[in-house]
Amino acid sequence: MLAIMAFGFSSCSSDDADDTNCESCDLQGQAVEICDNGDDTYTVTAAGQSETISAEELEGVSPAEYIQLVCSLGDLIP
Repeated sequence: MLAIMAFGFSSCSSDDADDTNCESCDLQGQAVEICDNGDDTYTVTAAGQSETISAEELEGVSPAEYIQLVCSLGDLIP
């Protein structure tokens, strides 16, 4: 997860184009996305690789808050 946060982001948005429950950010031209799997797990996808994490791993942060945090931290990294 920290590797995902180690890149700069230029924008964040909700993926409202389809019926998925996903939030995404643009990571140096590539999308970083977290999607709710509907079973208390989430799939985080970046640079063509995906990882499934549990709700507990979000430590009380919603997926939308998580992606906003990732975007904010990415803005701090040159």
